[in-house]
Amino acid sequence: MTGTIQEKRNYYHIVLDFKDEGGKRKRKWKATGLIVKNNKRKAEKMLAEILAEYSGKSFVEPSKTLLCDYIRDWVRDSESKLQVTTYDVYVHMVYKHIYPYFRNIAVSMAHLTPALIQKYISDKLSEGLSANTVIKHFAVIRTAVQQAYKLKIVTENVCDFVEKPKRTKYYGEYYNSSEMKLLLACSENTPIETPVFLGAFFGLRRSEILGLKWDSVDFMDRTITIKHKVVLAKKGGKVTTHATSDLKTESSYRVLPLDDTLLAYLQDLKQKQDMNRKRNGNSHNQEFNDYICVNELGELISPDYVTHYFAKILNRNGLKKIRFHDLRHSCASLLLALGYSMKDIQEWLGHSNYQTTANLYSHVDPRNKADMIKGLANSLTG
Repeated sequence: MTGTIQEKRNYYHIVLDFKDEGGKRKRKWKATGLIVKNNKRKAEKMLAEILAEYSGKSFVEPSKTLLCDYIRDWVRDSESKLQVTTYDVYVHMVYKHIYPYFRNIAVSMAHLTPALIQKYISDKLSEGLSANTVIKHFAVIRTAVQQAYKLKIVTENVCDFVEKPKRTKYYGEYYNSSEMKLLLACSENTPIETPVFLGAFFGLRRSEILGLKWDSVDFMDRTITIKHKVVLAKKGGKVTTHATSDLKTESSYRVLPLDDTLLAYLQDLKQKQDMNRKRNGNSHNQEFNDYICVNELGELISPDYVTHYFAKILNRNGLKKIRFHDLRHSCASLLLALGYSMKDIQEWLGHSNYQTTANLYSHVDPRNKADMIKGLANSLTG
């Protein structure tokens, strides 16, 4: 393939000369979107990138590219731009569902229609996937096609004409104050005592708890800063623990206060870890000395271990079945019962917007409705 830069109506265009898959010589004009003035180097760079990409390959016009291949390549190219957990989710969706489905019908970008996307949604719902899961699939497809639209590979984003399924509202389970006290008692002296303790008091995400480091604790100012996380990530087909300071949203970075109970707990925990380090000597894992949630040998507690051991504690003590993440819901419901506003709880939990908090927790706040009916009763019968 060869190419040149041409001017047309005061814009740079790339003109490609190539042989198609049948060996026939073709020429294709490709708009750069760059005006002529001061943009020649940018246009030349775009040409060089295209020539480098297709060097030694038969050129396939972008519009003839299969949708499945385009979405697969789009996900691969997005790895550096996404959080590792988000990328894992995208890869799973694409390789297990989206790619095989559209590969089977072999639809090209040029022949993509709203009806084909609508049928995908319908078929996945029929397979038993939840509406919320299918909405996520649709979001991936739509974002990939939107990129194709920006690159002028397609003339419109057909996903804009598709009707999404209605999202189902999730109501998490939660513990009341007496159930939380019992859970804390049952978790004492277990390997996940600290994650449960911190989850109950702060309503932190599991990844945020495991990512806490000692430099996040200010014993003088009595605060703890949420600024790091530990998650599970898949690399080369192998699931590993991944530590990062790239939190879910900007609002996830927050500073929370420590009272006497929390301060004493963390001071005591730090002393225990120092003693373990001295006692274990060379057998102690020094890699995670900075982390709060480690075992007696200094090894970082993994996310999966917390989840599985938490279920063990509930089963062993006959406690109501909840997920570890539901400690977050429980913390929020207790704060509501104590009279704190949704805005206060939003900031405490690190939600990116007020609406998220209101949607999740408005149903667990019967206090306002009870006050309302008392007020009405007094007005009407008093």
